[in-house]
Amino acid sequence: MNILIVSGDFFPNNSPRSFRTTELVKELANRGNEVTLYIPKVDFDYSEFIKKYPISIKFFERTLERRKFVGISIVDRIIFRFLNQFCAYPTIAEFFPIYKAVRKESGYDLLITIAVPHSIHWAFGKLYAKGIKAAKTWIADCGDPFMLSQSGNYRPPFYFKPLEKRWCRYCDYISVPTETSYLGYYPEFRDKIRIIPQGFDFDAVKVLEYKKNYIPTFAFAGSFIPGRRDPRKLFEYLCTIEKPFKFFVYGTSDKNRWSGLLSKLEGKVFFEKPIPRAELLPKLSQMDFLINIGNGTKVQTPSKLIDYTLAKRPILTIETNDIKEKILSEFLEGNYANQDAPIDISRYDIHNVAQQFLSLCR
Repeated sequence: MNILIVSGDFFPNNSPRSFRTTELVKELANRGNEVTLYIPKVDFDYSEFIKKYPISIKFFERTLERRKFVGISIVDRIIFRFLNQFCAYPTIAEFFPIYKAVRKESGYDLLITIAVPHSIHWAFGKLYAKGIKAAKTWIADCGDPFMLSQSGNYRPPFYFKPLEKRWCRYCDYISVPTETSYLGYYPEFRDKIRIIPQGFDFDAVKVLEYKKNYIPTFAFAGSFIPGRRDPRKLFEYLCTIEKPFKFFVYGTSDKNRWSGLLSKLEGKVFFEKPIPRAELLPKLSQMDFLINIGNGTKVQTPSKLIDYTLAKRPILTIETNDIKEKILSEFLEGNYANQDAPIDISRYDIHNVAQQFLSLCR
């Protein structure tokens, strides 16, 4: 089968969308499909990857990254906030290089566009509206919704609605990771929605044998979202704990927002730089338990729960405004009776996930 995949993130980056794309590309290539991949232009040598997984990699120009645009001044942050909220920047800027790069692609059996950014879907929506179809079947994959998103501090303005409705109208299927994700899309397109979870290569997962830590040791892996996936109340509670503990935070370097609280937790809370999943999972498997902070929405489910499950440690899901102090106290004492219910990990096997995508091809 001849397959075209367009994504905003790929190996060696560490993000849910990068994992989604990378594992899918590898599995589809291993099955003998001819895979062409479009990703943002990066300074990375993919020659070794292509030797192992015979695919064709093409690039579209990368737009200005947020971290390069936002300086230390308040003015910079205000400007970016305005552009992001009212102009969907930098997402809108990525539309043009993506459209330019893929407009001549055609003749594929299957097209998979992976958001974010949603400008990938927008570009193909415009092409299909012109009658230019890249493939017999188009699956628009959405880890996060755009117009009806509930995880951000604000929703995109109403004038982006036509862009979203256009790609929804022309794609054949909309793949989302969880059963409740359909709430993030307009009702008239929900018949196109198919549930396809995040895929993982279980054969590549390596964890270590757990040994109880002398000092209660736990971790959170992922990013914080002020007001949504916010650790403030958790830090406030931890400030009241007199006994020793170690809390490791992997994947976010933004700790200035809670500097006042963290100064009281010196020697107890440790912010670690992002590391590849292959390195992260063994570390998580050595924790006494793992913390998940919910999004406060049914539309999106943190993909970290899969990593947590693979690490084989007890999981406690808390919310921004409900950190479940009694249960958390039990966890710190080594009582995990109220841990999260286990998830069916077989659903996330990349072999099954890839087959779900292929089964939708006409």
